[in-house]
Amino acid sequence: MVQVKRQDRRKVYEYLLLEGVIVIKKDMALPVHAETGVKNLEVWMLLRSLRDKKLVDLVFSWQYYYYYLKAEGVKYVRDKLGIVEDVIPATFKKADKKFEEDAPEQRRGPRGNKPFGRGGNRGPRRAEETTETAQQQQ
Repeated sequence: MVQVKRQDRRKVYEYLLLEGVIVIKKDMALPVHAETGVKNLEVWMLLRSLRDKKLVDLVFSWQYYYYYLKAEGVKYVRDKLGIVEDVIPATFKKADKKFEEDAPEQRRGPRGNKPFGRGGNRGPRRAEETTETAQQQQ
């Protein structure tokens, strides 16, 4: 069992509460965790403990642990830190959709953003070919 200092635990919980997610590289020999400044092993042990309490969800992919804070976890971390309910994790906030409104309409084909198929728009090109062949025959 790894004993974690109170100030290090507080750093990890504060980061988790602000972001709503924490990423840990599966390398327990790393001296410090990049975002928190706490030993990587200690961060992993703290979040493993929270996962055992079913307060965070774990996704493991490409040698990285992704821990996502649940609603129950938010309450637990707030209680541990003694913070009021004004702080909301970034993953719980709604995203601004201004970028979709500002983007110009780029529809090129009947299927939305995709072109008219593998070869592009062949409709008018074939029509041009038929008019050329008709002119040549006359």
